Amino acid sequence: MKLIVAFVHSSHAGPVVRALEQADLYHLSLSRVHGVVQPDAAIVRADMGSEGELEVRLEAYCEDAHFEQVVGLIREKGHVGGLPSGAVFVHPVDHAWPVSQAAAGER
Repeated sequence: MKLIVAFVHSSHAGPVVRALEQADLYHLSLSRVHGVVQPDAAIVRADMGSEGELEVRLEAYCEDAHFEQVVGLIREKGHVGGLPSGAVFVHPVDHAWPVSQAAAGER
């Protein structure tokens, strides 16, 4: 299993989510963040209020066989013209459990 974390411009979050839904990839969450995706840009801190560009952090979980498809859709639909427009990170997921009462002997 993979965890994919992507930062995209807020105006492109909707098309990214719709593309993932159309591909039957539903395990995702979105958060609004103030972020910096370019190394040479000014640093944006939480105490700076509304300064800096509002972005969306998307987290998606998928089986190993689908992560390239997910990354491809995010990069295609999250791209903004000729500008650098975000970042995508892929992390391995070693274990995943539902949030529920564990059965006897289960962690």
